[in-house]
Amino acid sequence: MIFGVPNMTTLARSLPADTRSFQTIQTHLQQDHVIILPMATVYSFVVNGTSPRAIAKLRRLKHFSTEQPLAILTRGDRAAEVADLSQEAKTLLAHFPYPVTMIVKGKPHLDPQIMQGFDCVYLACPDRFIYDLVGALPFFLVAATVKVGTELIVSFEDAQKYYGEQVPLIVDGGRCAYGRRGTLVDFTLEYPTIMNFGPVSVDDLRPILPNIILPSHLMK
Repeated sequence: MIFGVPNMTTLARSLPADTRSFQTIQTHLQQDHVIILPMATVYSFVVNGTSPRAIAKLRRLKHFSTEQPLAILTRGDRAAEVADLSQEAKTLLAHFPYPVTMIVKGKPHLDPQIMQGFDCVYLACPDRFIYDLVGALPFFLVAATVKVGTELIVSFEDAQKYYGEQVPLIVDGGRCAYGRRGTLVDFTLEYPTIMNFGPVSVDDLRPILPNIILPSHLMK
């Protein structure tokens, strides 16, 4: 309170993480807003991937320390819109939703702000809420993890606490089931390669991708 005037700060609107929220989510994204969505992995900033203005807003809010491609939220029947896919990549996509993030070649028509000079993008769809949302929207989604410093945001309460005054909408998914990023698999190399561990192990992936390998720095 300043000079007897109440603090009129407006916090983000909250909605439940289910299909009833899809129309409001779409409206916010069509207005080029950055919103925060819950995933089984972590909470993420999300924008309309066809809007350069919205993507620029996301990059300003995220404060990347180094240049890197953004993630695209997709599923098997939509991924070809944004990426060139090997047969092995298509095989893993058929298992989405799955807490795995895929590195693949991006389509040249993508906004340059998505790829930032790289020729690849990250594809993700860790849970059913995101899978169904992607299928319901007429445009693709671009995303980046929500963090405070180096700490990932994995609960609605923390998302609202740290970013409730900076975005207009935060969808409430409670606490993330995994609370960590998805397992990262690179499909731009000769063989699918796990780059970072997450909820899905190499033993989980080998029945799907028999040729998957671990780089030396991840081998015990």
